[in-house]
Amino acid sequence: MSANQLVPLPQGAGYGVVVGVGLAFGIGMVLVNRFLERFLNERSDHTEMFMVANRSIGTGLTASAVISSWMWATAIVWTVAQGYLYGIAAPFWYAAGCSIQIAIMTVLAIHAKVKVPNGHTVLEIVRLRYGTTAHIVYIFLCFVTNLLSVTSMILGAAGVITALTGMDIVASTFLLPLGVMVYTVAGGLKATFLTDYLHTLIVMVILCWLMIKAFNNPAISGLDAFYNVLVEESKNRNIEGNYKGSILSFKSKGSIIFGLVHSFGDFALVIMDTSFWQKGFAADTAAAMVGTTAGLAAIALEKRSIFPTYPRAMTTAEINAGYVLPYTVMAIAGKGGAAGLLLVVFMCVTSTTSAELIAVSSIFSFDVYRTYINPNASDKQVIRASHWTVIVFGIFVSGFATALHYGGIDLNWMGYFLATIICPGMFPLAFTILWRKQSAAAAIMAPILGLATGIGVWLGTAYVYGGELSVLTTEAQLPCLWGALSSTFSSAVYSVIITLIRPENFDWRVFLLLTEVKDEDSTSPDGGSRTTNWILDTQDLDSVEHPLPPEEVKRMNRAAVIASIFSVVVGLLTWVVWPLPLYRDYIFNAPFFKGWTTVSMVWLFWCLLVAVVYPIIDGRKVLWKATRLAWTAMTEKRSKNFVDGGQYQDYSSEHTLQKTPSETVKAG
Repeated sequence: MSANQLVPLPQGAGYGVVVGVGLAFGIGMVLVNRFLERFLNERSDHTEMFMVANRSIGTGLTASAVISSWMWATAIVWTVAQGYLYGIAAPFWYAAGCSIQIAIMTVLAIHAKVKVPNGHTVLEIVRLRYGTTAHIVYIFLCFVTNLLSVTSMILGAAGVITALTGMDIVASTFLLPLGVMVYTVAGGLKATFLTDYLHTLIVMVILCWLMIKAFNNPAISGLDAFYNVLVEESKNRNIEGNYKGSILSFKSKGSIIFGLVHSFGDFALVIMDTSFWQKGFAADTAAAMVGTTAGLAAIALEKRSIFPTYPRAMTTAEINAGYVLPYTVMAIAGKGGAAGLLLVVFMCVTSTTSAELIAVSSIFSFDVYRTYINPNASDKQVIRASHWTVIVFGIFVSGFATALHYGGIDLNWMGYFLATIICPGMFPLAFTILWRKQSAAAAIMAPILGLATGIGVWLGTAYVYGGELSVLTTEAQLPCLWGALSSTFSSAVYSVIITLIRPENFDWRVFLLLTEVKDEDSTSPDGGSRTTNWILDTQDLDSVEHPLPPEEVKRMNRAAVIASIFSVVVGLLTWVVWPLPLYRDYIFNAPFFKGWTTVSMVWLFWCLLVAVVYPIIDGRKVLWKATRLAWTAMTEKRSKNFVDGGQYQDYSSEHTLQKTPSETVKAG
């Protein structure tokens, strides 16, 4: 089969999705944003709405949005590749590596909501507690986290789009963020929640369809046939580190290492990536099914004529670039499957990129512009800075991803490398919310020392194991594992030691000094910015009151205790009770394999219900209100905003306000 036959879709399909669908989402969000402004009084040109969606997002929409944000295109693609390399255990360790983060971030989010009820970014909290030096250090750490995470997404997605359509990979890296920038600028964080819901709807429906197609194709006609094919392939393949080299063994050294590196990276992502603080918590359930099915299906189909690379096997470069998933989808579902996967990848990368753009815009508008450049900035000025940051960062990250591509960096390298760089600030930042004793010196020095330790161990072990420093040796599993472990835990040790040498006792009430940003009172009576009144010796903390009612604070504190217990339970279940009994000299038999795969299918459909159906049920009152107000506005023959007698009709609050005749104008 020629190289051209590997590409099932024309380049026009790639450009149509990347540019056309992206801009369609952008235009759609502009229209939705106008609807929200008119009928629900939700203004994206106000900072509270742009940054934190007026703190009014319901549980259902939040669940859908965070599933979409955590359903990285690179994660889905990378997990399938690891399933192909190491067998059935790898996708499980991916899912297990995501589960514990849900619980941990829930604990942090509740503590942050109680202690810093008016916070916008976690970096505000750092500056208020530790001062300017720490603030600058964590701006750098969080920015690097956002930059590397969004870069890895664009690299992985661009590679898949190229494999599916033949579209130039550089064009993909520059065009992918285009539509995202449009709707993010137009709608802010609320835009990401609304578009994430639509993204999740499309992704989940297509994934369910692809899962069904995986067991209904010429080479695999059901679970029994799937198992038999895998057994035959195991005879011709020996996976180093697996029990008897089997695809169907849970005793897999490579899978464990993959799971550990991935887990440490995800821990750092939910803590160091400011977008997760803005959304509260993160979750992922779909990738386990995709990895289990597609990764093993690639093994089963690679030697069949329907596989795109037949009669040759996939090359290392193709596997590392993430081509396992697109090739498998081409085999099981043809051009229709390729088109579906193209949409899946596009939806995943745009939803997560949107969250990253909002996160970076919050860093530069709040923590740089409003703090150091223009402390007296009004609401409109902060929003303007946010918009420009979204545009500039979107262009910059495309250029950065292109540079990495030409430098030979692929999806696999980014996936294993990420944890070493982003983990050092994880414990010190979590301690900022949870541990009043951590000193400013510890918060500043621990992540810097941890980063140096992690990089030193990573490069040193890569040289020892590989005999040289190159792309291949630095993306090897063991060096990346040692680097991630070193950067993560050394920073925690450094923090504790430095704090014991120079302890502090922080007063949590200081966090209550943070205020919401309001255009009409963005400055204090003396002319200074309200959020810069952080000179503690001029504050009477005894007079500071919590903005939340006492009963609400008690309820949230109780929820924090429950979430902490839940974190322990989830950790034990996903990392001990469930997997360790399977880590033995055992190869899945047919009944166990079918049960395992069936549970994965059920989990995927359950995710569909949670992410797509529940948000509609949860938000039914708001949907009904918006529909009723819109219908009223369209059917009334009177003026859109003014009624006879000079009365002003406010659809958002459903009450009338008297206006003077001079204020009355014609409806336009």
